[in-house]
Amino acid sequence: MKVTSISRKLLTRVLSVYFVLTVSVTGIQIIAEYFNTKSHINSELLTLQKTITGSLTRAVWELNTQQAIDISEGLIAIPMIRGITVTDETNNIITQLGEILPENAQQAAIEKEVSTEYQHINVLSQGLFGHSFPLIFEFSGRTTTVGAVTLLSSNRVIFSRIKVGIYFLIGNAMLKTAFLVFLFLLAFNKFLTRKLISI
Repeated sequence: MKVTSISRKLLTRVLSVYFVLTVSVTGIQIIAEYFNTKSHINSELLTLQKTITGSLTRAVWELNTQQAIDISEGLIAIPMIRGITVTDETNNIITQLGEILPENAQQAAIEKEVSTEYQHINVLSQGLFGHSFPLIFEFSGRTTTVGAVTLLSSNRVIFSRIKVGIYFLIGNAMLKTAFLVFLFLLAFNKFLTRKLISI
């Protein structure tokens, strides 16, 4: 009875340490995957910025609201884009589709655009992130800021991308744990318990 109790305690402690380590490592891997995917999406948003800046700038400069709306509707159809806002030089909204920033975050992004090429946005409370950038029109060697664009993605997009990877990581950890428990039970029963009994 004592031998079984000692064996069980030892097995429980070893497996507890392994379980804590497994959960910790799996958690770190999931967090790393989340931030890696978020970084990729931000890179994709920056690539989109380069793609659409010219056509949107011209549409806003020429006061072609319909073209700006058409471009925005095309962008919001992309799964990773959860929201888009296009404003003119006086911060009046030309078009706004999908998710929108809280007023204070939107204003802060617009104000920063004057001094930077683009402004990163991260609204933790709503799970939104992305960036805002100015629309700068060049004419006769002069540059004029004619408006601004805010492109938003969300945590839901990240989770939809890493969902399969998370399932694989958790399944892998569970399978390894189950196999290890089986091996430990076998080893403890065969070697430790029998040796303790023989003593």
